[in-house]
Amino acid sequence: MRTLVLIAALGLSAPLSATVRADEVRLQENAPERHVVVKGDTLWDISAKFLKDPWRWPEVWRLNQEQIKNPHLIYPGDVVVLTMEDGKPKLSLEGSGLPLVKLSPQVRGEPIELQNQGIPAIEPRLLLPYATVAGILDAGKLGAAPKILGTADQRVMITQGDILYAAAGKPDTTQWKVVRPGRQLTDPDTGEALGLEAEVVGRASTLVPGNPQTLRLDKANQEVMLGDSLLPDAPYALDSMLPRAPAKPVQGKIIQAYGGFNATAQYATVVINRGQRDGLEPGHVLSIQRQGRLLPGEKVPTGAYTDTKCVKPGKTLTSDFYDPKEMLVDCSTLPADAPKQVVRYADIGCLKPGAKITANEFFDPKEVYHLHCRPEERTRNQVQLPNHNVGVLFVYRVYDKVAYGLIMRADGPVYLMDSVASP
Repeated sequence: MRTLVLIAALGLSAPLSATVRADEVRLQENAPERHVVVKGDTLWDISAKFLKDPWRWPEVWRLNQEQIKNPHLIYPGDVVVLTMEDGKPKLSLEGSGLPLVKLSPQVRGEPIELQNQGIPAIEPRLLLPYATVAGILDAGKLGAAPKILGTADQRVMITQGDILYAAAGKPDTTQWKVVRPGRQLTDPDTGEALGLEAEVVGRASTLVPGNPQTLRLDKANQEVMLGDSLLPDAPYALDSMLPRAPAKPVQGKIIQAYGGFNATAQYATVVINRGQRDGLEPGHVLSIQRQGRLLPGEKVPTGAYTDTKCVKPGKTLTSDFYDPKEMLVDCSTLPADAPKQVVRYADIGCLKPGAKITANEFFDPKEVYHLHCRPEERTRNQVQLPNHNVGVLFVYRVYDKVAYGLIMRADGPVYLMDSVASP
């Protein structure tokens, strides 16, 4: 039986330094000496048993880029052991010099997925609640996709179990997602259109190919309508996503919490405003960060509601309305020995739109002026606290400008506009 050994042989290695650098792999304090892979395990589960940061699996496994894209297969019954090499943890396979650990009974179990596949990176069932999200629409593919033409009884809305007709699709495709355009995703910082999201309203299977083809609506999340499009229904390849940090720094924001809520939590899907063009790939892990609070600082008074200025030399005030900008100057700009006519006045900028005042008419200041149109105090010595981590995001679907990720850990609610960054 192929044995994958993963023993934390800390007793055979030099003691770890009490000071751990940011780039050092951190082992769990109570990491087991060994783990026997069982059905239902995922790469994330196994990593988390040994590492505080599960996405650092490739570093401990010492994988190169090609191996990261095609990780080793792990099956139920395999034994995983961790050793220390030069004071650093290392994972190794059978034949790496470690003694073969045999299990009893020695029966090769069925793979967790298919016989020729390894275990998935994360539990597929965690994505089932988000099966109605088809991702970002490709305008060209959507335009060429088969459209629903109708039913035999000419109904406009189609429900689960109904027989329907649609334009011909690819001959080798019999399973379809029924989709329609959803919401437009926009970058909150730049205003750039990031993509039009597709909404899965149902799933259908081809009964009789042809043009038109005959289909049965196997599942309906809502009413299917004439003109809805058919796209091939292909499963996600979760088994090939090895949890890892991005190769280059990535910073972005959560722009949508699935379902349109302002906050979400662990095992929920969110959308971020970064994608392939930013270097993201399926399997990348990002930290979720919240902006630190701005401490208020010290309040400093700025003076009275009215202004005090001097009449410009050569100007004469009358009872008529005047513009202070034309008639008045700061008293400090006049020569020290010059005569000064000091005036206290309410700034015209505080008048309500359309309001006027004259010297020979009484008025109620509350009706004429905006109260507190000038701040009565200002703040100085404000302190911006640093961002802090509030969770971990596993990216599982990536498009050019956006990506979908699953919140694997949340220390509390995760909000829209929370930041994401390389861990």
